Amino acid sequence: MGSGLMGTEQRIDSLTGIRGLAALLVVYSHLAEYKFFPLSPLLPGEVGVMVFFTLSGFLMSFLYGEKDFNYGSVVHYGISRFSRIAPAYLFIVVASYLIYNLVDGQFVYAITHQNLLRHLMFSGNVSALWSIPPEVQFYGVFVGVWFALWAFRTQGNAAFLVMILVGVFALMSYRSTLPGTFVGSKIHYFFTGVIFGLVRGRTTPGVGMAPLAVLQVAVLVAIGLVLAGVLHIDFGSKKHFYSSLETALFAGIVIFVFSFDTGLSKRLLGNRLIAMCGECSFSMYLLNIPVIYVALKLLGQQPHTPGVAAATTLAILALAWLMYRTIELPGSRLLRNLGTRLLLKPQPVVIAPVVEAPTSVIALEASPMGEPSK
Repeated sequence: MGSGLMGTEQRIDSLTGIRGLAALLVVYSHLAEYKFFPLSPLLPGEVGVMVFFTLSGFLMSFLYGEKDFNYGSVVHYGISRFSRIAPAYLFIVVASYLIYNLVDGQFVYAITHQNLLRHLMFSGNVSALWSIPPEVQFYGVFVGVWFALWAFRTQGNAAFLVMILVGVFALMSYRSTLPGTFVGSKIHYFFTGVIFGLVRGRTTPGVGMAPLAVLQVAVLVAIGLVLAGVLHIDFGSKKHFYSSLETALFAGIVIFVFSFDTGLSKRLLGNRLIAMCGECSFSMYLLNIPVIYVALKLLGQQPHTPGVAAATTLAILALAWLMYRTIELPGSRLLRNLGTRLLLKPQPVVIAPVVEAPTSVIALEASPMGEPSK
């Protein structure tokens, strides 16, 4: 996804790595829920989802926050968002519906006749699919944020921006009482990402890299102290964790700091394995629970050992990469091409008539120093 600069879509490799780490945290958490590992009070799965939400806000504002707001750019944005999420998600929904109703009535993604339409409309809540609705809803909310930013930047009109801020803070005030599948319950994560993404878009490439490298080390030290138990953090329940403003701020700081390519971030987040996990992170998120479910059925009464967990993780990675290459990428290209053809009319190419200049003019233009040829 992108690197520092306004109005252009670029790629920041470290953010792909962050997505990969977030996906691995979700996989670890689900394996722990099925007794492959001890459950962690640090809620790694929730941390992974938190990072996904914050990263979405960061990327939307970084990629589009400084762009002009017009029909073409908004349609392009919509096509890009839909084509990114729809192929893999809809494939999983339809496949799960068929498996649950025709093959295995205990399948973990219980897509029934009653809830199929909800899931096809990106508003279902079965198992891990609950996180898709707030993500999709945020894509719509961001259009309003984008318009408000554009109106303020180009026209000095702050009214829309104030309205957006009032709405966001109102939702934040009631976030703990809102349904988990509603974007308002997670708006503090998305909006934190939006703020840091706007700052990142205004950052001059290559400036202040030494302090940023120090900040990266400080963040890693803090995370290490928490993991070692030196710094005690009690997240409480999952509901309390998702409602926390502190975790949203920390996620924003981590994503912002590691969006800069330093030697440390390249080694930590730019290596091939983490980058691969990042590229197929959405497929990993969608597939990991079904793959664990199948592994448990094959395992039967055998003990849930770390070796089986490692083999299951490798199977998740392999199948996620396969789905990414065969479903996500081709489906995304197809939807982009189709959407562009239907919604973005090609601009007519105007060919100016060639007017032959008088000989004297040609001679004058061909002469050096502007003197007429003799």
